[in-house]
Formats: sequence, structure tokens, C-alpha cells
Amino acid sequence: MKEYSRIILEQYCKAHRKRKLARLVELSYDPACEATDADAIYLEKLINQEEDAEIRAALKDLDDYLFGW
Repeated sequence: MKEYSRIILEQYCKAHRKRKLARLVELSYDPACEATDADAIYLEKLINQEEDAEIRAALKDLDDYLFGW
């Protein structure tokens, strides 16, 4: 995952109090991470709802990293 995307998402989480998303961003630092199907659904919902193109791109980057299998 791109470090720039992590920074964008960390700032977004702090500004909007997104604890669940913050946990997923933390998981992205661990190469052996295992996210759940519920996490994938939550992230997909966030991507579809986000209007800001930069944040949406960062969310997609996170999705590709965690669930790109």
C-alpha cells in the first residue's frame, strides 16, 4: 500500500472519528494481517459513499492491499 494513501486515511480517521477504518489502516502495516469479510463489506461501503476523489482513491488502495486476492 502506498504510504501517501496511509497518511491521507490516518488524517481522515482523526478528523471524522472512524475507528473501524483506523483499525484497517493499522492492519495494512502488518504483512501477515487478516481482515474479515465484514471488514471488506465495510470498506466497500465507504468507497461507494465517499465523494472526495483523493480519499476514495486511498480507500481503494487500502482495499486492494487488504483484499486484492
